Amino acid sequence: MKSVLKITSLISVKWCAFIAFRIFTTPFRKGSPYKPPIFEKAEEINLQVNGVNIIGYRWNPNSSKKILIAHGFESRSFNFYRYIDILVEKGFCVYAMDAKAHGNSDGKTIVLPEYIAMFRELEKNYGVFDAYICHSFGGIAVSLYEEEFNHPSSKLILIAPATETGTAIKMFCSFFNLSDKVMFAMHDLIEHRSGKKIGHYSIKRIAKKITNPIYWIHDEDDDITPLSDVNELIIDKPHHVKFHITHGLGHRKIYKDPEIVKKVIDFIEF
Repeated sequence: MKSVLKITSLISVKWCAFIAFRIFTTPFRKGSPYKPPIFEKAEEINLQVNGVNIIGYRWNPNSSKKILIAHGFESRSFNFYRYIDILVEKGFCVYAMDAKAHGNSDGKTIVLPEYIAMFRELEKNYGVFDAYICHSFGGIAVSLYEEEFNHPSSKLILIAPATETGTAIKMFCSFFNLSDKVMFAMHDLIEHRSGKKIGHYSIKRIAKKITNPIYWIHDEDDDITPLSDVNELIIDKPHHVKFHITHGLGHRKIYKDPEIVKKVIDFIEF
């Protein structure tokens, strides 16, 4: 892929940006196919979102308290069995969906509006969620969703969220040795398709606007969604945002850590 992008960048910056964005939005890993035992007890959900079949799972459908789990890029709902086991045992109604192009859901690529459309379709079918447990890409998707269809009492648990989309693109371009011209062309492509500038896709911006109770968990050694993107917000200390900074868990271990699982459950129950 690096060689293809290098050649196309010499021919056309816009063409290279188009190909780069396609790669940027393509999950090449689906995660482990191992199905944790708790999923054997789930009701499977088939949801049509813009003509794409989305697969999800539900437990305790008659409970009045509904929790939705939103996984990150190249992840899947199976990875969150640690939370589901406890929440189900405590009697919560839990939904865990495989986003488009992830897990058992259909599709090849995913962009934020498609993830948001899934949340909207879920709400239309099953009602408003009392809390969201989100990791990485799921964090920015849920934040954008709450900004547009705000339910102020819904709790947002943001675990190593993809805080700034601009940072994600910058890191992507650095990995593939792409020039700033290509990076800015990717910004222009996003603006052309969505009608929003790259700065719109920012949890830091959204968190200052919405009033939902937010529990923000981030590791200082996160090399995927750097803590530096969050520093300004930590200094501002918004009254509705509770920060928990960890050490040595990085980006992928953090949501699997038993202590973090316990703290998330405690925040939901409080």
